Amino acid sequence: MKNNTRQLLRDLKAAAILGNPEAVDIALNGLLGFPGVAANDRMDDGFIEKTISPVGRELTPLKTSFLRPLVSHRLVAGRAIGAVALADQYIVGKQASAKDLLKPANDARVEVRNALGRELLVNGSKDSEKLMALGTSWLTNSAPKPRYTALIFAPALAASHGEHLIGLLSPLDRESDWDVRAVLVDALNSLGQVGLGDSVMGLLHNWASDPNPNSWVISRVLSASWSAAFPAQVRVVLGELSLKNGTESQVKSAVEALSRHGVEINKLRA
Repeated sequence: MKNNTRQLLRDLKAAAILGNPEAVDIALNGLLGFPGVAANDRMDDGFIEKTISPVGRELTPLKTSFLRPLVSHRLVAGRAIGAVALADQYIVGKQASAKDLLKPANDARVEVRNALGRELLVNGSKDSEKLMALGTSWLTNSAPKPRYTALIFAPALAASHGEHLIGLLSPLDRESDWDVRAVLVDALNSLGQVGLGDSVMGLLHNWASDPNPNSWVISRVLSASWSAAFPAQVRVVLGELSLKNGTESQVKSAVEALSRHGVEINKLRA
């Protein structure tokens, strides 16, 4: 597989530089014919990182009109490759638009959304204003799938739009979609690790003060190792959370995780 992928990338690079769609199709068909890929099997993160993303990047020199049909491909790998290529074109100011990216951001297969979100995470800082506009649109979208995709690349906006981003995340305390909740935890932990710890703690405190807080999200974020650098804020948030009914197991889980990180919390209530 590794040797086949290297040859595929060489063939795609040459075809894309020449702007030859027919040669690109031939090379892509080689990948799309791989066992598992042709069967539309689940693609793990490693395959997306080592194969899908590099292949998509090789296609970015092509005309956007050639790439658009890919995000409607019958195979998930084809759609993911198209999503990566269009994401890069969008960031560098080619013809690809936010509308082009909304289709893969809504894809029924999570691998397509992951490939798109990861590519924007990696390269989105090349135009943080454009990425922020995309994040604002998708985080406030009524459908959960664009929110999921936006949360993957949200950490790329920490340095340039950190406080604005925290404000956009604030309404997500009532998020009901479990997939979105999971990537929300990942996003908040990433933001906490890159200098926005105080802001994340403030957000969690606001959420914990709600009469019916999302204790699963709050406790999962507080259980991450970076939160040990904020022991006072952690105690306040957990103290607030412990006052709410039905939060006992989540609070206990967070306290145990914090203990492993060197923060002992012996008493939460007066």
